[in-house]
Amino acid sequence: MRKKKYADYAELNAAELEGRDYEIRVLQGSHTALAALAPHGGAIEAGTSELVEELHYSCHFSTYDFRAKKRTGNRSLHIRSTCFDEPRALSLAAEALFTVTLHGYREDEEKTYIGGLDTSTADLIGTELAAAGFNVDFEPPSAIEGKYQGNICNKNKRKRGVQLEISSAQRRAFFANEDLRSANRGNRLSSFYTYARAVGKAMMRAETAIRVKEMQMSE
Repeated sequence: MRKKKYADYAELNAAELEGRDYEIRVLQGSHTALAALAPHGGAIEAGTSELVEELHYSCHFSTYDFRAKKRTGNRSLHIRSTCFDEPRALSLAAEALFTVTLHGYREDEEKTYIGGLDTSTADLIGTELAAAGFNVDFEPPSAIEGKYQGNICNKNKRKRGVQLEISSAQRRAFFANEDLRSANRGNRLSSFYTYARAVGKAMMRAETAIRVKEMQMSE
């Protein structure tokens, strides 16, 4: 596994300038139990920032977005999910019952790998995405399976979350002319909104199920 330039956020913050090299956006939603995070957003894994933003505005999730915006070399700002300890991300995740992190990987096939320790919510998300016509796979490679307890996706109140790894082909298909450059990522196709809606619907179903269970147990 290739060594990353920065082992954690403290190292990155000491070398890079927030506001110039990257920005962090935290949006509080009315669905406070639900959080979506893009720890590798902006020009690192293009399209993930836009998806968490859509989950905030259309589904009212609380969201976190680490958005790299250097002219070049944005991949150097990639901190492993198992080491991602930026304080605002940790705080947002810790307040939520359900978390989903959105990532990107390079692949010519349109596909989403679904991982993380919250297998029941992962099943719901996979079902909704598949029903909406997206290709899903529940057996991601070990490097992106999201099973480690220290992964940022698993840092919520329940200590288990969902990690979505979205192929570059799938992310390109969200935008006009399959162009992932920042200037074009406002030109979103219907598939973009369908994808975000499917993820949001599944997580809201998961929250409803746990609320019903809590009510039944209190009776």
